[in-house]
Amino acid sequence: MKYHLSDMLILEQVSGEPKKPYRIIKGIIAKFEMDYKPSTGMIYPAIDRMIKAGYIIKTPEGYIITEEGKKYRSKNRENYEMMISNFLDNKLFFKNLRKAVRELIMTIKEADKDYIREKQDIIIEEIGRISRKIKNKE
Repeated sequence: MKYHLSDMLILEQVSGEPKKPYRIIKGIIAKFEMDYKPSTGMIYPAIDRMIKAGYIIKTPEGYIITEEGKKYRSKNRENYEMMISNFLDNKLFFKNLRKAVRELIMTIKEADKDYIREKQDIIIEEIGRISRKIKNKE
């Protein structure tokens, strides 16, 4: 079966105890501190895919990992942990970037309108310069 990050997220959630989809989603949200919320449109197809692959089973209490699912999870653990680490690193960067951009916008809104009008070409050019540096890996 092809590797899916969503499968690993779900397997992690159902590895200790049976969980219904709502609790699976809540567990994933808690893992990422509300910065990532999987949709039911992602969860249900992943659950169906993993049932067909034999990685989880449905019980009256919810879904639970199987021995085959444990093997799949173990086999893909290193790749999964690397992807989660990258996500969390990027999360911090984008959080800081959003804060910096919000501060820039507020500064421009609160600045003297004549000054901004006079310097708008320079401001836009500087933002473009930063964009080009990132694109060109300078």
